[in-house]
Amino acid sequence: MFDRNRFISFWTNPRLWQGCFVIVLANGLIVAWSLDLRVAVALSIAPICWVVGKKQTDAETRRRAAVAQAGRPVAEVSAESDSESLAEDGLMGEASLPETMLSQHRYALLVRARVSETLDHTIRDRANRLLWDRMGLLPEGNVNLTTMFSGQEQASNVWVDPVLLDRHCVSNQEFFEFVAAGGYQQPAFWDEEVVSGLLDFVDTTGLPGPRFWTEGAYPPELANHPVVGVSWYEAAAYARWIGKRLPSDAEWIKAGSWPVATGNGSLAQRKYPWGNTMDRSRTNLWGSGPQTTVPVGDYTSGVSVGGIYQLTGNVWEWTSSPFIAHPEEPPVAAWTKLIRSEQSLKSIRGGAFDTYFDSQATCQFQSGEHVLGRKHNVGFRCALSACDVANLFGAEPSEIPKEEVPTAVPSEDVELEEAMA
Repeated sequence: MFDRNRFISFWTNPRLWQGCFVIVLANGLIVAWSLDLRVAVALSIAPICWVVGKKQTDAETRRRAAVAQAGRPVAEVSAESDSESLAEDGLMGEASLPETMLSQHRYALLVRARVSETLDHTIRDRANRLLWDRMGLLPEGNVNLTTMFSGQEQASNVWVDPVLLDRHCVSNQEFFEFVAAGGYQQPAFWDEEVVSGLLDFVDTTGLPGPRFWTEGAYPPELANHPVVGVSWYEAAAYARWIGKRLPSDAEWIKAGSWPVATGNGSLAQRKYPWGNTMDRSRTNLWGSGPQTTVPVGDYTSGVSVGGIYQLTGNVWEWTSSPFIAHPEEPPVAAWTKLIRSEQSLKSIRGGAFDTYFDSQATCQFQSGEHVLGRKHNVGFRCALSACDVANLFGAEPSEIPKEEVPTAVPSEDVELEEAMA
C-alpha cells in the first residue's frame, strides 16, 4: 500500500540531498582534474570553504540560541570576561557588577554579611528574593544515616546545621552562564589536583563544557533540563563560582526524608520525599517517565516537605561526601572510613530516569561514582550554609514584587570589590 507520508518524508530528507550533492561534486572534481588543473583546484577549495563557514555559522547560531534562552544579550556574554577584568580594575560603571551577578544567578555571593551591607537596598532585595525563590531552608537537627554492617543495616544519627538547598537541580541554561563567563579557564574555582586536567573537560566538539554539549552550547530544547555529563570537579567548580557548595550526604538525606524527633532519641523519616510508599507518578524513573531527563520543575507532586524538587528520579546528584561501600567498622566509625580503592569515588544520591529498582530511589540509598565520571544520568544541585547568609530570617523581602532575573548589564562598586576580596 502506498504510504504518502513516508514518500514525502523520504524525498524531503535533507540527508538524501546532501548525499546526492556529494556524489555530483565528487564526479565533477574527477572530471575537472582530468581537464583543467586550475578549475579543479577552484572546485576543490570552494566546498571546503563552504563546509568550514557553515560549521562556524551553525556554532554561532547554537551559541546565540543558548544565550537568548539564558535571558541575556549576546553582546553581554561575548564581552563578559573583558568586563569582569575591567571591573577588577575599577573601570566600569558604579552598579554593574552586582547586576551582572544577579543575571548569572550568583545571588549567594551578594547575601553574605560583608557584601550585603555594601549594597544598595534594591540590589539587596533582589538578591534576597532570588535566595528564597530558588532555595529551600532545612532546619537544624539530627538525621539518621544508614550503612551496611555484616550484611545488616546499621543506623547512626548525625547532626546537621541549618542549610539552604537549591529547589531544583542546576539546569543547562544555568550552567551555560559558568561556561560563557570563562569558568573553565579560571583555576581559582577548581580543586588544585585537577587544574592540570582542565583541558580534558570538553564537549563533543572539543570546546570547554559538559560532555554531551556541542560547540560550547546545549541543545535549545534542553535548556531547562538538568545539566549532565559533568564530573564532580565541574560541579564543585560551578558551585564555588556562584558562591555555594555541594551538599553533604547528611544534608541531602535530611532534605528528602525530613526527619521528625519522636522521643527517646528516635527519628521518624520518610522513605521517599512524599512519604513511605513508592508512587511512580511522582517521579521520573524507568518505566514511569519518558526514559530520558525532564525539566527540573516537573513532577510537582513529588516535591519534598521543604519544597525541594526531584530528590528522587530524573538524575543522580553529586554530593560532597565520599562513597563508602560495605564498611568493616562499627557503624559510627564507618562514616569516617573511605572505601578501600585506588579510585576516588564520591557519593551520588536520588536515582535517575533509568533507575529500575524502587530500592535505589529511596532517600537512604547511596551509590558512588568516580570523581572524573561524566555520566549521562548524573547532575547536581548546590547548598549554602545558613550561617553564611546575612540576617537570614529577616532577609525575605515583604514589599517588593516578584520579578524575573534581571537581564541588564551592570557594573562594579569599589566597596563591593573590597568586601569580596
